[in-house]
Amino acid sequence: MTETANLRLRPPTSADLSAYEGLFGRPEVEAWLRPPPLGPFTAAEAREMLHADIGQWRELSYGPWVLVGKREERFVGRAGLHRTTVEGEAETELAWTTEPSCQGRGYATEAALAALDLARAAGLAEVVAMALPANAASRRVAEKIGMGEAGEISHAGLPHVLYRLTLA
Repeated sequence: MTETANLRLRPPTSADLSAYEGLFGRPEVEAWLRPPPLGPFTAAEAREMLHADIGQWRELSYGPWVLVGKREERFVGRAGLHRTTVEGEAETELAWTTEPSCQGRGYATEAALAALDLARAAGLAEVVAMALPANAASRRVAEKIGMGEAGEISHAGLPHVLYRLTLA
């Protein structure tokens, strides 16, 4: 487990399924991660995401964390290093998603900075982040942690702004 000033960050376990289903089933989260024309996340997709996160931790010793707020003493989100593909190339994405009731508290930035430390410790040379052009909050997080805008891409069939940060 890793700790920051306001968060406990730990690898996910199968016991986190209901937290994943709840987070990714919230309309406020889907608005940025699965906007129309994409359909909402299904329970099966949340389960697949959880199993992929658990598997990534087992395989690589890093992945997306479960975020537990110290003040709330409960699940407040998911953030960390996630394997993805960007325009056909394998990349390590720095991803963050927080419970709508916990947004605006700096949790995404705090978790993203901890993930950058983990990426450096793992010897990664670079990380990317993606956000819908209108997602000002996520774009601000990327900029706060020192990521630079690297242009527009298509991801999941939608336009996204791509951010990059060289670590090595």
